[in-house]
Amino acid sequence: MPTKRSVFCAGLVCFWMGISVTCPAIAQGPDVNAIVQLIARGDHAAALAEAQKLEAAAKAQFGINHTSYAYALNTLATVYLAQQKYDEAEELYRRAMAIREKVLGDDHPDVAHTLTNLSSVYSLQRKFGEAEGVLRRALKIQEKALGNNDLTLVTTLGLLASACLAQGKGQEADALHERGRSILDNAMGRKRP
Repeated sequence: MPTKRSVFCAGLVCFWMGISVTCPAIAQGPDVNAIVQLIARGDHAAALAEAQKLEAAAKAQFGINHTSYAYALNTLATVYLAQQKYDEAEELYRRAMAIREKVLGDDHPDVAHTLTNLSSVYSLQRKFGEAEGVLRRALKIQEKALGNNDLTLVTTLGLLASACLAQGKGQEADALHERGRSILDNAMGRKRP
């Protein structure tokens, strides 16, 4: 039976897969969708084996300074996150972020996505101040790159609201949540009272 953490981590993989720049196919590499399914089923050992194969294939094909390698590191980090191996997950998310910053620049949306992933490590460890810090940076990058009403901001705003709420910042959490709802309503063409 999958745990809540497994489902959360599988959702995280789907989140960053859906909004990140598409990773070029890695020759004879594992299928990331299969890794997501393994995490969701709670088969972390198999997910780890597949994610390690993906990382090795990306490293061999692209080298360690390529965004495809960063993508593979994100996948591997998310498996570690599902296994509650927070130090390993944090290290890999940071390595992926460093590659993306070097290759794409500090203000690229993929850097923000990695920051959002990193915030999950902190949130699961109940380090809400650290989660808030990286989420604020991610939000700033997203706003600059995508504008103030892009749907990508909704997830970041929700995660930031949760981090604020966990720290007793209820009014700020409410404002962030309301902003996210406003973006969603605007995107769906709903008028708000």
